[in-house]
Amino acid sequence: MYQNAEIVHWMRYQKTHTIMPVHADIDLTNICNQDCFYCNSAEFRARLPVQKKYTDYIKLLDQMSTWRAYKPNSYGTLHTLSFPGGGEPTVLNGYEKVLEHAIDLGFLISLTTNGTKLERLLEEVHVDKIRQMSWIGIDLDAGNEITYEKIRRSLTKTSFFQKVIYNARSLVDIGSKVDFKILLCDQNSTLEEISSIFEVSKHVGVRMVYFRPMIVNNKIFDMTDTIVDCIKKLAEKYQVQFKINLNKSLPRNYTRCHQMFQFPIFAADGEVYVCCENRGNSNFSIGSWYENDFRDLWLSDRHHEIYNKINTKLCQPCRPNFNNIQIQKIIDDPNQLDQLFV
Repeated sequence: MYQNAEIVHWMRYQKTHTIMPVHADIDLTNICNQDCFYCNSAEFRARLPVQKKYTDYIKLLDQMSTWRAYKPNSYGTLHTLSFPGGGEPTVLNGYEKVLEHAIDLGFLISLTTNGTKLERLLEEVHVDKIRQMSWIGIDLDAGNEITYEKIRRSLTKTSFFQKVIYNARSLVDIGSKVDFKILLCDQNSTLEEISSIFEVSKHVGVRMVYFRPMIVNNKIFDMTDTIVDCIKKLAEKYQVQFKINLNKSLPRNYTRCHQMFQFPIFAADGEVYVCCENRGNSNFSIGSWYENDFRDLWLSDRHHEIYNKINTKLCQPCRPNFNNIQIQKIIDDPNQLDQLFV
């Protein structure tokens, strides 16, 4: 809530200072070794299957770490970085060097991955640094190989399923914070399928199983009370922690995406997007981080133009939905903001 208040506070006084985002996404590649049927960046990846050199990301991280010095009138701090991919981030040759450099710079980082190439992280980065990562989220989506391949469709002769389980267990064994991420849909939401998810999660020893409804063609999978109750009972049976995130489906109370000033996406095509669901859409790009210094693009006329132009009523369900709802509440009732700064 406090971070959301920061954006409203800046909106009041933006003439005297500039706001820095608290969080950023960095996509290391647009290439993937799987073909998940629900992928929201499939069209973008097919149109532009690119990746930069790992040294380009080292330069980007160095710019991020000196952002406050570069903009001395800045308000807020960029302290959290996620590496979710437009494709699979661990496909990039040298991805482990990028993660290690981010850790060395003092950023709190997380990695979202399909888990197929995590052995390079284990082999090249000291365990103490891996333990410093906020979390490693492995998109598993199923607890058995058959359903796993129906959903994730590995682009290899043999399934990645067993390798992913092995890599996850290896990370857990060294004390890393590993979560299994599950997008629920018709294929994996039966009692039998959810049971298999908890069974393999117990076997691996993950910190948490993170459930969200799948979104396909802008339609959110219906997380019925029956499914939710099933998850709760199985979590108790297997003694595995879980979380169900339904924030994307919460009704909107806003028409502008306030998170455009808190949550940039540095995509593998070299562009900086201010919408996590519109990678590859030039209407949401404030310019190139690869060709320019991104710090000169932030809060530019182009940035404000996108914010004022985009009507979120036309947007698909999105990750920043909950934060936008909270920010709008403060805008509508400024007393909520004032109480936070008493």
